[in-house]
Amino acid sequence: MATTGNSLAFGTRKRHMTDEISINQVNQHYLDKVMNLAQERDVEATEDIFDARGMKLVAKGSRISSGMQERLIVHKLRKPLESSITVADGIDNNIIVSEARRLAETLAPVGSMHRIVGSKGVSPLDILQQARFGKAMSLMLTITERGGTSALAHSVMVSLVSVCLAKKMGLGETEQSTVALAGLLHDIGELYIEPEFLDSKRRLLPHEWRHVVVHPRIGQMLIKELENFPPAVAQAVSEHHERFDGGGYPRQLSGKNISIAGQVVSVAEMISGVFMRQDRPLERAELAMKIIPGEHAHGLVSAVSSVLQLSGEEDGLQGAVRSENIFGDVQALHAKINGALELGRELMDSPFLDSRAGKDLLLLALQQAQAVKRAFTSTGLDICMQESMADFAGLNTEIHFEVAVASKEIQWRLRDIARNMALHCVALDQQEAKLLQPLIALLDE
Repeated sequence: MATTGNSLAFGTRKRHMTDEISINQVNQHYLDKVMNLAQERDVEATEDIFDARGMKLVAKGSRISSGMQERLIVHKLRKPLESSITVADGIDNNIIVSEARRLAETLAPVGSMHRIVGSKGVSPLDILQQARFGKAMSLMLTITERGGTSALAHSVMVSLVSVCLAKKMGLGETEQSTVALAGLLHDIGELYIEPEFLDSKRRLLPHEWRHVVVHPRIGQMLIKELENFPPAVAQAVSEHHERFDGGGYPRQLSGKNISIAGQVVSVAEMISGVFMRQDRPLERAELAMKIIPGEHAHGLVSAVSSVLQLSGEEDGLQGAVRSENIFGDVQALHAKINGALELGRELMDSPFLDSRAGKDLLLLALQQAQAVKRAFTSTGLDICMQESMADFAGLNTEIHFEVAVASKEIQWRLRDIARNMALHCVALDQQEAKLLQPLIALLDE
């Protein structure tokens, strides 16, 4: 990730993505966002800002402006800039709760989930109201809101869904508060990443994914440096893309090495994205949870399934969808999976792949691809390999919907394998990395 300037900047000591992230100088991408916000809102220094040698750069109470940008970049600061500035009328708990209430009222799955688990004890909205955060996080959430209402809505939804799941699992108020904060702040690390790599309209190539994959660790370091939260909050933020079977990122943690809070926020983040869909989000969410056995902890899968089923009974099923291209897409997906497995086995026997790291990386990819192949069959996608196109077209729309959703989820899992391989190829020598590129390209196409 490119960084320049002088506040909180994040880099790695080596090229490998799992190396420790250090906090030292300002991050240009975050500073740009602060300056843009300062053109619309009052952003001011809450204390005198000094450089590392003790020279005052900005006086307490001064309004931050674009004219200060070069000054703040050129000089290394004594304290992180993030801890020394604030925004007037920034995001606070009242705004968070108001947005959570709006989501519960306008998105049926969220509203149903909230009603089902919120009838006993402290309500999820009350937990969000009590989840206090400081001026640095308020500023970051305000910048998030400025990036579009959907960005803040996503953070709030992950927070609300996390609390609902924690309540369903029987976790106490302390754990609920932990996941509320972690869910709300899980993506703050993205503020420090080159914006072009976060453009939802752009499909990242596998090797470009390294720019994005560090954001959970950046978020963890920000929270540890700038807030006085319990350690579990920062840990959960760092784990919100990990998976129980070890297939997540950035550290590929597995099983009990992932905290309960991290597991909850990970699942909440995934199903929150599905809840934004208009076409049968409940069924999409449940299928996404179960498509790869072991991807999520059994107890958490059961809790989610229970809530989703009750939500479905409360709101009723929504209209089914149908695609004329499903049949051909699934056949192409089947060919890709088999082709990837065949190519992977050939590469495993190559004399040019002789390092332990290279063999381990390829072996993991083969194991993951084999799990995807099993999911292809267990989800019923093999029906497209057994029926003619005409017979498949005559099946009911419910089957068409399930096949379409399952095939898309499996396609995403193949891309995840490609991204993981590309990320770890930087630790291999050039010859081995080049040898694996055709497999990465096949999985990502």
